[in-house]
Amino acid sequence: MCTDGLQLGSGRYARDILALQENLNFRSLLRISSDEAIYHARRPGGLLTLGLRTDQLTGRHLLGLQGFRLAQYLQLGWVCEDLIASRGIFCEPTDGLRGDDLHMVTISPDGEILGYLGLVGSADVEPSDLFDPDRYRFPVEKAHGINLFDVVSPGRQITTDQVRELKRFVHRRSMTDRGTRLRVTLELLLAAGTMILGLPRTQLVIGDVEEHVALRHLMMVGLKIQLVEGTQPQLTNKDYLHPAYTKRAVVKPFVADVPAPAQIVERMNRLDDVLASADPSVGTRALVAECSGTLLRVAA
Repeated sequence: MCTDGLQLGSGRYARDILALQENLNFRSLLRISSDEAIYHARRPGGLLTLGLRTDQLTGRHLLGLQGFRLAQYLQLGWVCEDLIASRGIFCEPTDGLRGDDLHMVTISPDGEILGYLGLVGSADVEPSDLFDPDRYRFPVEKAHGINLFDVVSPGRQITTDQVRELKRFVHRRSMTDRGTRLRVTLELLLAAGTMILGLPRTQLVIGDVEEHVALRHLMMVGLKIQLVEGTQPQLTNKDYLHPAYTKRAVVKPFVADVPAPAQIVERMNRLDDVLASADPSVGTRALVAECSGTLLRVAA
C-alpha cells in the first residue's frame, strides 16, 4: 500500500496480478529461432536468452514482458497497489515503448520468464543535441529532476539517438536458487553487451542504480561509470512507481561510456566462457576482482 486512504480491494487486486503472472507460461518464446531474434543463446540445460526489439515482439509477448516487470516490482514493494487498482493497471504501459527499444529476456526450459533487462532509446522524433533545451528528457532524468548532461558532460558531441537507458534489470522473485539467479544475471549482461555491440552509434548508457546491487555488475562488464550523488526523487504520489524511489536504498543516476568494440568483444567472450563453465560463481569472482570498469562520483 502507498497512501493513507487505502483503496478498497487494492491488496486483493495486487494478489490477483501476482497469481496471474505466476501461472503464465511463455513456451512460445522458446520456439523463436536465431533468425527471428537479434540475440539468441540457448544453453545445454535448456535456458534460453533472447534479445528483441519492440517491433519484433507479438502483442501477447509484449504484454507478458510488461506484466512480468510489474509483478516483480510489486513483490519488491516498489509499486503503489492503490494506484494500480484504481487505474486497472495489470502490466507496465506499452504505449511509451518505441519500435527500436531493446528487450533482453531469459526463459526457463519450461517457459517461465526468469529475468528481464531493457535498453530504451530517446523519445525524440529526430536526434537532438544533448544540450538542446527542447529535447525530451530520458525517464531517469524525469525521475531525479535533473538534466544528466548538465551534471556529467559527455566531453564530445553526442545526440540523443546515441544514448540508451538501462531499464528494469529484474529477476523472477520466486527463483531462489542462487546459482540459477547468477546465471540469469550473467546471461542478461551478455545479451545487453552483445546487442550494444550491434549498435555502433551507441556512445553512452544511462540509468539509475542502487550502489550495492547493479552497480558492481556494470563495473564487472567494463563500463566507465560516472555516478551522480545527491539527487532527490521527483516522482509524485500520483505515479504508480514512486515507491521505487522512496522505499528502497538510495538510487543514484549514472552515465557510462560504452567501451571500444574490441573491448566489448573481449569482455563478452569472458562472460560467455564463465557461463559455459560448470560453476559460474568462480569465473564471476575473477571478473569482479579484475573490475575492468571505473567509477567516478559526481555531485548533482
